[in-house]
Amino acid sequence: MFTFTKKADYALLALSFLASKPEGERIGPARIAAYYEIPVEMLAKVMQTLAKAGLVDGMAGPTGGYRLIREPINISVRAVVEAVDGPLAIAQCWETSGGCPQASKCHLRGPLARIQSELARLLAETSLADVMRTDYNHLGDRYADSTMLSLAPVAATNSKP
Repeated sequence: MFTFTKKADYALLALSFLASKPEGERIGPARIAAYYEIPVEMLAKVMQTLAKAGLVDGMAGPTGGYRLIREPINISVRAVVEAVDGPLAIAQCWETSGGCPQASKCHLRGPLARIQSELARLLAETSLADVMRTDYNHLGDRYADSTMLSLAPVAATNSKP
């Protein structure tokens, strides 16, 4: 199953939280972590990573905290995921540490490259503003039920009678 890491989930939640506050307001990781009931230590590390990636501006001290540097529409989900997890790689053969022992006999790399390319495109085209939407009408009828956005509708259309 393909899924975002906890770091990517927390990063998207934290950026959404920051985007929902008045422009320029600095918010500490403890406040965000308390709101979402997530570990503050992990969120603090995620926020530092986002600051290094240029997605947020951080300031230390009692009046410090983080704030968005860009408008939510100008922050892609891909940028967030890659900031906290590194380059997208849906298969281990894309990892830079050594080659794949099955590479000479594997026929999956081509189709997986296409899937990865489409996933990267979709994540790049999806902004933080899109993630923050509360209606899912823009996704079409197949995803009208916003409580369960899964690949089930796709699987059902490809199944044999």
